[in-house]
Amino acid sequence: MTALRQLCPSVSRLYACLLLSIGFIGLLGGCKSYQLGNPAELTFQSIYVKPVQNDSYAPQAQALLSSQIRDAFIRDGRLALATSEEAADVVLLVNLTDYRRRAASRSRQDTRLGTDFDLTLEAELALFDQNKGSYLFQRRKLSERSNAYAQNPYAAPGAPASQGFIQSEYQAMPRLTRGLAQKIADEVLSPWTPR
Repeated sequence: MTALRQLCPSVSRLYACLLLSIGFIGLLGGCKSYQLGNPAELTFQSIYVKPVQNDSYAPQAQALLSSQIRDAFIRDGRLALATSEEAADVVLLVNLTDYRRRAASRSRQDTRLGTDFDLTLEAELALFDQNKGSYLFQRRKLSERSNAYAQNPYAAPGAPASQGFIQSEYQAMPRLTRGLAQKIADEVLSPWTPR
């Protein structure tokens, strides 16, 4: 009986090592087709991002969005940012077309007062190829949503539980434009078919 007890721990370790090895081999087999980076081949090397036009009522969004689009291209690293249209292979044109606010939740004391707002920012973009003299795409519509909280449900007792909507909207705008900027960069850098 003692010989069997001494044999069992080594058998269970062997069994555990065998299962671990099989799992590791399965993991390696699943990763064999993984490719580091984005496989999309770009037909251009440099881009100029024109200052964003704002035909919406989004407060001060055009400067934020212009900066964040450039940051998204810099982080990706596949395209060089040109300082002028003439020096770029392609030119990105972005126009903010719509900005909507909708109350998502209301105050318990006064149901006419919103405490949480859904914000939606829409943009239309075009990518112009300087070398060919034609658009690679036009009128592509993208949108991003975020929230603005006018009341703080986590406020300490005695502390003011609300802030003005203007302040909460101001705090939400960089988050909203950052998400839209990333979608715009993805649209330019991802594989797409010319329209």
